[in-house]
Amino acid sequence: MLGTGPSNGSAGSEGGQPTAAGADTPTSNATLSGFDLGEDETRQGRIHRKLRDLILTGGIAPGTRLRETELSARFGSSRAPLREAMRRLESEGLVRSDFWRGSRVAEYTATELYELYALRGLIEGYAAALLPAPLEGATLERMATHLDAMSAAARANDWLAVAQQDTGWHREIMLAAHRPLLLDAWDSANGPLQMTFGQVGGAFYGRDDIHDRHHAVLDALTKPAPQTEATIRQHYLETAERVLATVISGYPTETTPPEGPDAASSQAGQTEQSECNDPNPTGEKP
Repeated sequence: MLGTGPSNGSAGSEGGQPTAAGADTPTSNATLSGFDLGEDETRQGRIHRKLRDLILTGGIAPGTRLRETELSARFGSSRAPLREAMRRLESEGLVRSDFWRGSRVAEYTATELYELYALRGLIEGYAAALLPAPLEGATLERMATHLDAMSAAARANDWLAVAQQDTGWHREIMLAAHRPLLLDAWDSANGPLQMTFGQVGGAFYGRDDIHDRHHAVLDALTKPAPQTEATIRQHYLETAERVLATVISGYPTETTPPEGPDAASSQAGQTEQSECNDPNPTGEKP
């Protein structure tokens, strides 16, 4: 499985690489102790928010076991609100649970990440082609605000904030389409993609890219539907290729990724097969 843990101790470190996820990494005391859960939210909502922030920033690494007894003690909470918070995180794609292994912070393979980006591009492109009218007024103002916030976050090397503002920018397109079912499907990928981009975005995403790439999408929204769909799909696939080039072990950032989600694993398999076929892989004389 592909881990998307914190890079060099900081989720927003530019150029940082993700750390490998430990299958049974314990949730550290420092991570969860001393929380001020506040008074303006429900207990379940506060636990959900704190856990979500920790997962998105890499404070709890992918693959980490989330033990109810430990978390209940740290949050000073009964298990009922904790379980509800965990169910919400599971619905957001940030936690995975099964009967035998319990609940863990979600890990995603390269193929799964590629598919999530491709899915978002397909849904958003289709929704954009169905826009009842050109974007205007308040919608464009909100998108401009998101874009400015993205640029500010990039200057601060806060790539999780970049990812979250990017989600807000693209979500304006989805909201303008007035297609609730499409929006629900589109939203389902937010958690995993924010987690991944927030931890590796600084390694491949230039600050100038932000305005250039998003203005290209805005321009496409004025074009005929097929061109709009194609541009948005390409926007997401280009991001997917950059992400995969960064998070796949041994894959140089500056190298163009192979086409398709399974190309990296195929390439690794070919290398392994070549080594197996070599009668003298060490180069030593018999």
